[in-house]
Amino acid sequence: METINVVGIFSDSFWYIAPILVTLTTTITGFVNQLFKVQHNTVKQVLSWVVASGVSVAAWALKLISFGNPAWVGVVALCVVTGLSSNGLYDISTIKKFIKSWFPDKVTIQKEN
Repeated sequence: METINVVGIFSDSFWYIAPILVTLTTTITGFVNQLFKVQHNTVKQVLSWVVASGVSVAAWALKLISFGNPAWVGVVALCVVTGLSSNGLYDISTIKKFIKSWFPDKVTIQKEN
């Protein structure tokens, strides 16, 4: 069984890249919606999720973002965060706050001399 490196998944670079990918996803989805005159909201949302996933995987494949081990967990997390934000369901800061609530703050241990 693999150990998931949480710090490597939700690193600072994750939170810097995610808003860029959300913007790119929203732009691409909007362009495709106008080009093909998509009217149904469900189709728009599915298209947004597909584009968000594609952009997230592409960012990882182009090494714009790196994750700890296993990397696939980080890619899935990036797809979910990008998909939720690009669909307007949640903003990045809300998602970040929610994810940070899962993990305790860093604990410092004092060494005795």
